[in-house]
Amino acid sequence: MKHLITVLFLIISGYVFAQGGESLSEAQLEIRKKAHILYNEGVRLIEADDYTQAHLKFDEALFILPEFELPYLERGKIKIKNGQNDLALKDINIAIELNEELAEAYYCMGYLEYINKNTKSAFNNINKAIQKGFATSEAYYYRGLLNFISEDYNNAMIDFTMAIDKNPNFAYAFHERASSKRMLNDYQGAINDYNQALNLNPDLVTAYDNLGNCKIKIGDFKGALDDYSKAIQLNPNYYFAYNNRGNAYYQMANFEAALNDFTRVIEIKKDFALAYNNLGITNVKMQNYLTAVKNLSKAIELNPKYAEAYLNRGYAQEFLGKFNDACADWKMAKELGLNDAEKYINECE
Repeated sequence: MKHLITVLFLIISGYVFAQGGESLSEAQLEIRKKAHILYNEGVRLIEADDYTQAHLKFDEALFILPEFELPYLERGKIKIKNGQNDLALKDINIAIELNEELAEAYYCMGYLEYINKNTKSAFNNINKAIQKGFATSEAYYYRGLLNFISEDYNNAMIDFTMAIDKNPNFAYAFHERASSKRMLNDYQGAINDYNQALNLNPDLVTAYDNLGNCKIKIGDFKGALDDYSKAIQLNPNYYFAYNNRGNAYYQMANFEAALNDFTRVIEIKKDFALAYNNLGITNVKMQNYLTAVKNLSKAIELNPKYAEAYLNRGYAQEFLGKFNDACADWKMAKELGLNDAEKYINECE
């Protein structure tokens, strides 16, 4: 199972308005002073979780001083929190136009690009935020996520380590560093980090699931079963854990338990092709060949390019004496890029 990345967004406030060095009239100074006061009132309201009133204070500050970049930034962050991402983007763009050195604005821009899955642009903006001085644990965390998505696991691990150095209680950073180590085949290192993530956040379901996956890799099947079961206890509808526990049971030749878990997966997620494939191969092991063909056909119906399902259906067809159908399935698996099918195709010639 591909690792699921956990996402969070933290609004960060507390900038102090700084006046420019230009010569200003008393009236202009008074306007700036008033805008400054309104801005600081807005920041205090954010700290009190009163985002509606904070937004109004930032509106007032901008009404009297439209070139004041910081209220645009804070107002944009409130809009992100409220899910008004297009409006947030406009405010953050204006903030950057007014002050190209406003590092946190690039971070917010990167975050918006991240949730819109514009990976390259997101990385460039968050990287720029860090380079300009917004080197917070969250900024390193998101740059790490973007490196992870780009399969640059070494740099992802470095970024998550920086996030942890800045915030040793950052459970998600431990979780994602563990996932980077896992992708680099450092399973024991990953286990250590997943455990630390769980020490900080015992409700992190994906950490238990991923712990199980790592323990399978080092041959600790009992430990893996315990971890998958803990994930299921926390979230009885977490079908990935059922699927992975089923795979563990399958590898332990406990086919009845595997069958039960794979069946539970499709009860929760009826269109999960992988579970139908797993049901199929388990039924092959239990000599339920007709049921296996039905399961594997469903997997193929849900994913017509599922090469492994064609290969496995070929096995089931062969056991049923349907050699032409078996050969057709193996040829399709080969056409879809599964080279393992070739040795079975040779039997057809």
